[in-house]
Amino acid sequence: MQSSTEQLTCSAGNLEEIQDNPDGLSRRTVSEKIMSICKNTIRWVLVLDAFLAVSVIVLLAVLEFATVPQQHVGFYCNDPKISFKFMGDTVSMTSLIVGSVLMPILVMWITEFVCYSASNYEKSLGCAGSRTKQVWLWYGHYSVGIIALTFICDVIKTLIGEPRPHFLDTCKPREAENCTDEYVATYTCTNKEYSTWFISDSSKSFPSGHSALSMFTTVFIVWYLQNRLPDWTFFLKPWLQCMICLWTVVCSITRIGDNRHHWWDVLAGLMFGLAFSVLTITVSCRKFHLDRKVPEDYNDPVENEQINLNNKRQHSVKKLLETTVDVSESRELRNVKPSTWKE
Repeated sequence: MQSSTEQLTCSAGNLEEIQDNPDGLSRRTVSEKIMSICKNTIRWVLVLDAFLAVSVIVLLAVLEFATVPQQHVGFYCNDPKISFKFMGDTVSMTSLIVGSVLMPILVMWITEFVCYSASNYEKSLGCAGSRTKQVWLWYGHYSVGIIALTFICDVIKTLIGEPRPHFLDTCKPREAENCTDEYVATYTCTNKEYSTWFISDSSKSFPSGHSALSMFTTVFIVWYLQNRLPDWTFFLKPWLQCMICLWTVVCSITRIGDNRHHWWDVLAGLMFGLAFSVLTITVSCRKFHLDRKVPEDYNDPVENEQINLNNKRQHSVKKLLETTVDVSESRELRNVKPSTWKE
């Protein structure tokens, strides 16, 4: 869409420049003006993309660091589901971000450089033009998808505000000190051992961001390997895909074992990650299939139908000739006299 918009804008500019050329400027002067208009258009498009990217990052920071009013669901006193102790993170947020950023680009770079030559990415074949452009194009779609997934998960966390399994241990709400089984709708955290951000984060359990991001990365890489890695051996591709799947298994199961999420939080995160990854792969990356242009001789359906019709006619004529020859030979054999055979 972006490239088509640029072409339309540049084409409109070309017509205006040519029509407003009463002095009979040379073709070179007109082409220079056209190139200037196109460059300005592309520059504004890049500025718009940069502005949108920065705005999304700012919104993520605002949601993550709780500078906006947050919804709180409330809790029941002595609820065993939120009475666990905080045990830390087996897979930290830093490890999750590093894995989500580096794994796809490394896998794609290694696969494309090892398995394909530079001639496979020519624009005449419908590709990006070079190996580097093709890899970065796929990685750009991946980045947009995972950022959108992170943004949606943060919005849901802020709107729902479900307590984590270690909520009572981390928040230590004042209202839970002298109650038994009552429902507490509003509360005030009294724990001073942790930062304000961490205490606020104890009310953002649904959905699991670790499981969502790890599932997105895993499905993206597994699908990529399935379509781009050649079947050189029988076990190489399944083995690599299995190793990648372990990333999601570890990131998801440990969130339950670390008392950071409920099981339904992890399940919802996996579903979100799967949905966003499938959407990114099928729509943006076109399932990692590089286009291959069909020869021009077979592009026109009318010509194709004509070729098929001609082939059928040739086959019918050939069959008719063979039948005619057989009939004529049988007639000649009938006209032969028996005496001739005896001789």
